[in-house]
Amino acid sequence: MKLDWNEYIGLSRKAIAEGVVLLRNENQALPLAKNSNVSVFGRIQSHYYKSGTGSGGMVNVTKVTGILDALLEDADVHVNSDVLEMYRTWEEKNPFNEGIGWGNEPWSQEEMPLDEALLEKAARTSDTALVIIGRTAGEEQDSRDMPGSYRLSELEGEMIAKVRKAFSKMVVILNVGAIIDMSFVAEYAPDAVLYAWQGGMVGGLGTVDVLTGRVSPSGKLSDTIAHKIE
Repeated sequence: MKLDWNEYIGLSRKAIAEGVVLLRNENQALPLAKNSNVSVFGRIQSHYYKSGTGSGGMVNVTKVTGILDALLEDADVHVNSDVLEMYRTWEEKNPFNEGIGWGNEPWSQEEMPLDEALLEKAARTSDTALVIIGRTAGEEQDSRDMPGSYRLSELEGEMIAKVRKAFSKMVVILNVGAIIDMSFVAEYAPDAVLYAWQGGMVGGLGTVDVLTGRVSPSGKLSDTIAHKIE
């Protein structure tokens, strides 16, 4: 029997896209129009969470295609290079924190403070802002009711607030392994919000299939998210 890996990859991509949960979509934010110009925010754009920690997370793959990777590969989407370069330069001095030892990777990563002048410039040349929020998940840790875990960190909140102020359309994408506090939706009023989860080695491709409208998201939440955890 001959294994056709492309068949497995295609099926995985389909499952990822169909599993995306679109919680909000207003102001015709999604799908992205053909040849859209987008600015991507959130440091996790360069460190896509394909999975959580533990044995599953340690599976070696030849390539991980995250959301930013898939956007850059997509001929119908144009990514703002100024914003992308800003993140790459910042990360040279602020590398990803992998933690020390088994299960000690932090639940979230420090975000880059945003310059409002750059935001205003990016907004003039972009149709939509995509804000990616990331959380790991897995063995040895439980989500806690604290900033950077169940709740947004202060810098994540500032990022969303500044992007919201600058852009007429903002989409928040949650690259997470479990539900998080959703009170930011009422506070910052993003036009669209979707749970993209952790989609494995081709997770970005399936997510971008939804962003571009090639696949209609049909995922449903398996958990109820309390309006207030109290």
